[in-house]
Amino acid sequence: MSEGMPARLSDTGCFADLKTLEPGPDLIPYDVNSALWTDGAFKPRYMVVPSSKQIAVEEDGSWGFPEGSVLIKVFGFEFQVGDPQSRRAVETRFMVRRNGLWEYSTYQWNDEGTEGELLEARKTVEYTIHEGGEDIVVEYLFPEHEDCITCHGAAINDVLGPKTGQLNRDRNYDGVVANQLVAMAEIDMLALGEDEEIDPNAEPRMANPQAGEGTLDEQARAYLDANCAHCHRPGGWVHSDVGIDFRYQVPLEDTGLCDLMMFPPELAGMARLAPGDPQGSGLLQRFILEDALRMPSLGTSTVDPFGTELLSDWIAGLRTCP
Repeated sequence: MSEGMPARLSDTGCFADLKTLEPGPDLIPYDVNSALWTDGAFKPRYMVVPSSKQIAVEEDGSWGFPEGSVLIKVFGFEFQVGDPQSRRAVETRFMVRRNGLWEYSTYQWNDEGTEGELLEARKTVEYTIHEGGEDIVVEYLFPEHEDCITCHGAAINDVLGPKTGQLNRDRNYDGVVANQLVAMAEIDMLALGEDEEIDPNAEPRMANPQAGEGTLDEQARAYLDANCAHCHRPGGWVHSDVGIDFRYQVPLEDTGLCDLMMFPPELAGMARLAPGDPQGSGLLQRFILEDALRMPSLGTSTVDPFGTELLSDWIAGLRTCP
């Protein structure tokens, strides 16, 4: 899992200042339109592509990263919600492209937020978030290799966030606002044809639920894509017998949600998606369960209040499926 990675995060040279999370000069920051729920964590994201190489942009919007590429994601919490001074990183994950495969490594930050230690095995740490007089306990998972390949292992998945529809959005680059696809094309990160230019309006763009962009249907489908489609899709980790495809571009009638019943005994007889009836829809119930049946099944220990409300509103507004 961690072959060739230094024992300390500071020795990777990826951050100019660990305390402020200032990235090194080679790191390209990026944001996604629809983010995976990770117990409310903030998640700065970066990529590094060797200067002599480019990212292959496929027709379906997936990205193929060249040898030597690195994807980095920092996970952290605002431990006193509403107080930016309480923000602290807890983990930094690396994906390194070597020998045609992705290698995964993770660092656990110390409580002072000054250094990270390379982990060699799965680990769970309890963090307490204070919000409005309430203590929210997060059972935070530091993943091992087998956890990583659960979502990233299928060859069709590889990377999850970096794809055209997710990155087709504006970002503030030190005071200059630019579309991320255009900015990356301008520094030759993307493999384009001769004289080919990126037109963001002609490229796929996923809705941004957190920003309220897009219709309610588009927001809900974007949320499901980000939180579910890495496993629930053709060739994904979930057994094909389940027959659900949560990818954003798939028409609702082809997702496997309509006119089908839930598998788990606890929800037996409940429709996967019951138009107009959130409480009678197994899709929503799997998100709000408090036991091992809750989805997503990995990387989160608390229910997402935003996602719960979004999916509930979406289902309530549906009249038919499709």
